[in-house]
Amino acid sequence: MKRFLLLLSALLLSASFCEARKLPAETLGTVKYEIRYKWGAINAKVASIDLSLNADKWENHHTYHSKAVIKTSAVFSLFIGADMAAECQIEQSDLQPLYFINPHKKGGKDVCFTFIYNRKTKNIESTFQDVKATSTKNFPMDGKTYDLLSVIQFVRFLDASSKKNVDINLLLGEDRYPGVLTYEGKDTKRFPGRETDRFVLRLTGRGVMENGSGNELTFWRSTGSDRNIVGLEAPINPGFMTILIKE
Repeated sequence: MKRFLLLLSALLLSASFCEARKLPAETLGTVKYEIRYKWGAINAKVASIDLSLNADKWENHHTYHSKAVIKTSAVFSLFIGADMAAECQIEQSDLQPLYFINPHKKGGKDVCFTFIYNRKTKNIESTFQDVKATSTKNFPMDGKTYDLLSVIQFVRFLDASSKKNVDINLLLGEDRYPGVLTYEGKDTKRFPGRETDRFVLRLTGRGVMENGSGNELTFWRSTGSDRNIVGLEAPINPGFMTILIKE
């Protein structure tokens, strides 16, 4: 469930400043979301997320800094842990990730995932650290591997008219899983009175939940200039997780 929450809570080879790709001002700032768990008659608030995107500079790069601050409800904090945050840095010139960090508690212990997209070595350096040990893995940079925050921004700014299907690898924990992001067209039914672009990310191997479920994520993106993610939904075992923007 923590992995799913981090979805909101969203690869050039030069370490010098690149020509910045300036996003419209209305795409920056903080957006608030509510997360609900649905199963039969159950429709409970799980958590709230403040998801931000702002211009920044990091390690000689012009970047966009994205941060998800997640506050769990009192009841669900017993099952999914305390409040947490995750953040990433995204290169402005190509909107590809550079860095991701997610410190949180697991089983009452402090743990941390870090991904460094190293453009010099052309590797993604994955590090998992807990109180006992530190483990590392390297993945080749292929231009299509994202963490749980940068994939949100990828969906926000994807030109849906140029390509219907996009291959994506999603970093989950200490591994990465292949998937395909499909643009399924305009949707006027999911949010009455509001037209959205509908995308579906289908993962193979496993889903975003700790139990392996949640391998089909549906995104609804605003057709306005803000391109905000209006909603996100995933069938899990059991039930559904739904994330909705708070107007």
